[in-house]
Amino acid sequence: MDMDTDLEASTGNTNMTAPSMTPKRHKELDQLCAKLGVTCGRMGLVHEALTHSSYAAENEGVRDYEKLEFFGDAVLRFVMSEYLLERFPEYDEGKLTEIRSVLVSDKVLGEIAAEIGLGKYILLGQKVQMRPSIMAQAMEALIGAIYQDLGLFQVQTLLVKLFGKQTTIVDRDAIKDNYKAQLQELTQGRGQGTPSYQVLSTDGPPHEPMFTVQVLVGGQSYGEGSGKSKKAAEQEAAKVAYERLLVDTAAAV
Repeated sequence: MDMDTDLEASTGNTNMTAPSMTPKRHKELDQLCAKLGVTCGRMGLVHEALTHSSYAAENEGVRDYEKLEFFGDAVLRFVMSEYLLERFPEYDEGKLTEIRSVLVSDKVLGEIAAEIGLGKYILLGQKVQMRPSIMAQAMEALIGAIYQDLGLFQVQTLLVKLFGKQTTIVDRDAIKDNYKAQLQELTQGRGQGTPSYQVLSTDGPPHEPMFTVQVLVGGQSYGEGSGKSKKAAEQEAAKVAYERLLVDTAAAV
């Protein structure tokens, strides 16, 4: 099975169509696609990718972006992995992992989404305000939608254009503000292995959850963190653990 077939199969149904859109909505999404330099034939997928769960809950028959977000995350990681291998052939696996971790983070995805003005196209429920995390999730969903519609080559071209500048910035300081990468580097350097993360709880309404995560090093909990996404909670937990390990190291000297 080739990459296109494998990734498409992972979404289950490749022929899904969203409920009909208004001419105004269709025109808005056409403008977005033009801005991105893509010509989408299955505009229903783009519409779905930009529909938050809170909006879907208020409008019967409307699908939210969560499945496309799941798929888009996988596509993004694959494409960026290949891109980084080609751009930095001299870097080892650890360095490439650090750079990719930053590039696919909610922070960078939110920044790129803001740069292209994605927020104005995302449909939200009446009581939900736009947040960077929502824009990051919609960005991943949009990547998944474009892949399903246009295939791998078009997504590769788009992501290189969108992430090229960010890759240069991240390469200058690959682990800046990325505590997961810093913690992994520290624990592996001390022979403690790779940290693992466990979700302790998920609170709040479905459209605005709050995750609490703990980080384990050698099977021992070294910190907990909370955030509006699992990624954000993991980063917060990693920060706590990283700072704790630095203190323990200093005390042992």
